[in-house]
Amino acid sequence: MCEGSDDVAKHGVTEFLNVFHDVGSTFFDIESDLLIVLDKTGNIERVNPAFERELGRTEAEVLGMPLIRLVRMDDWARFLRTFTAIHPEPVRLMKKGEGEIVVTLAGCRFRQGRGFLILRKT
Repeated sequence: MCEGSDDVAKHGVTEFLNVFHDVGSTFFDIESDLLIVLDKTGNIERVNPAFERELGRTEAEVLGMPLIRLVRMDDWARFLRTFTAIHPEPVRLMKKGEGEIVVTLAGCRFRQGRGFLILRKT
């Protein structure tokens, strides 16, 4: 499983959620990377404003959606493989309407089935 960046690896998902619990000007809200919190079944539980801006999708629209539904179909295998790769491969996420953005996995952490992902736009 992906250990992710040093900062992410030091903390579990719960600790990250506690840090981002404030709705004010927190790291979660101002970070330019796409931050995604997944529930135990791999469905989206929370996203940051950068995710909403880049994909043109609000948090309400993607709440409960499997993350894999946003990955371009021919990139699915690459996306899943990236969690065990030393150098994650770029994958395309589908924007609302038309278009896509290319991202790489910059960090992730999983604990008790829940996940926290950091996707960096390339």
